[in-house]
Amino acid sequence: MYRVLIVDDETAIRKGITAFIDWEKEGLFVEDQYGNGAEALTALEKHSYDILITDIKMPLIDGIELMQQALELYPSLKVILISNYSDFEYVKEGLKLGAVDYLLKLTMKKDDLLTVLRQCISMLEDERKKDSELNHYQQGAVYLARKNVEQEIKRLIVQEQTPLSSTSWAPAWLEHSYACVYLMLDMAEEWRENYGYLHVQLLLEEWQKLFYMQVEEGFSLLVAESDMFLILPDHDGKAEPRLLQWKQLLEKEWNVSTSAGFVTEQGTASIVKGFSNSRSACQRRFFEGLGGLYLKDHSKVVVETEGHGDWTTFFEMIQSGDPVSSAIEIPLKRWKSGDLNPEQVQQEACRLLTGAYQIQTDTEPLLTEQHDLLCQAETLEQMIAILIRELEEIKTPFSPILTNKRDDDQLIKKALDYIAAHYTENLTLQSVADIVHLSKSYFSLYFKKQTGRNFVDYLIELRIREAKRLLVQNESRIYDVAEASGFKDVKYFSKVFKKVTGLTPMEYREKHQATRSSID
Repeated sequence: MYRVLIVDDETAIRKGITAFIDWEKEGLFVEDQYGNGAEALTALEKHSYDILITDIKMPLIDGIELMQQALELYPSLKVILISNYSDFEYVKEGLKLGAVDYLLKLTMKKDDLLTVLRQCISMLEDERKKDSELNHYQQGAVYLARKNVEQEIKRLIVQEQTPLSSTSWAPAWLEHSYACVYLMLDMAEEWRENYGYLHVQLLLEEWQKLFYMQVEEGFSLLVAESDMFLILPDHDGKAEPRLLQWKQLLEKEWNVSTSAGFVTEQGTASIVKGFSNSRSACQRRFFEGLGGLYLKDHSKVVVETEGHGDWTTFFEMIQSGDPVSSAIEIPLKRWKSGDLNPEQVQQEACRLLTGAYQIQTDTEPLLTEQHDLLCQAETLEQMIAILIRELEEIKTPFSPILTNKRDDDQLIKKALDYIAAHYTENLTLQSVADIVHLSKSYFSLYFKKQTGRNFVDYLIELRIREAKRLLVQNESRIYDVAEASGFKDVKYFSKVFKKVTGLTPMEYREKHQATRSSID
């Protein structure tokens, strides 16, 4: 709807113009009416309008002066002048200034006004189309330029080297101070278990779009399954608040938590260092908790050796039956010191768990699933909770859940049969785990080990296959196909379908129905 402002010092003229036209039918809306140019100008300073219909001779500010000032505020405003026979010199001046046309009060008819209004609408639509095309072109050019720089940055990071050849690809601001940010989705494993790898990938792609929409200069690279690397100029030290604002926006919009490591560097030669340092800074979430913005502490150097510590007292406490929570305080002091990075801490936790089992069973057990759980912990607090739980189970001799391959075959077959029968329903990892009498965590690891894929991704694959079948075999609405395939959200279904097949559901239907018809 285009907004129209009518200005005339004669009430009868204003009401007559309003009554002449079916404004809504023409895609117009009469926003306001005023009796003099001063009131109209005040309104124009507060709100934008698309079309101004104004009398020429009015008290306080006449129509010509109102038009001049209005066009300064809104250059694309379309002006229609209303005049008497004696106002023609003013009319000529108005036309020179850019008025679309003029109408004589005494002879003005509905069709005359409608013709000029439609001319204004046509001009507005043409201008908006051109602006849209220009904006699209400029955005496309900027997008391509950013993608080219992204590729160069990725090459530097993968090769772990400073630029040796020409850096003509680099924007000028990279030679000055810029911020490097390593961003991680918190609780990523839980997101993947609940929604699948595809969902997490789509989520990060949406964040990348949001970054490019919100940040005029900068680059966003997807560097891992749930991680991003951002570079943005640090003019006057304002990169940190801008990053925080963007981070808070995406967390609110997608209802997620993210952690970010933040460092500043200067010059293209420092990009690889910025990537490494910002990632190291982000690892502090393991010790300090999720959801923060962590700055690189250059005074703290992490020991990169395989330190073991003296665990004699720890194992004696476990063997003697002392509370696990007390025994765990011994390694916890070392881990909280910050002398080790998260990976080293997790490796030590795995060694402690294995050692504790050896003490109890006098054998060297295979604890693959337990070690995976420890290494998936995103914070020290989470890892400690898992370690305590596993250590407390040592009170009884350890025995694996599955004892031979034949039992393995029956267990996975039972799970797969159940999934095949119920995959279009509200199936969850927990519900299938209950069927085979395993905990959710162990079943997740077991399923992936046996099938080579994540549970939710396997479920999505089955649902996509069913959607393909339904799309080709009948003309059901996309919404109905999504629901019948097990997807409750049609928008999410469409995104995942295109991610998997490269086509929208409608494109897939048209392509494969056409192929089927030609075969028939």
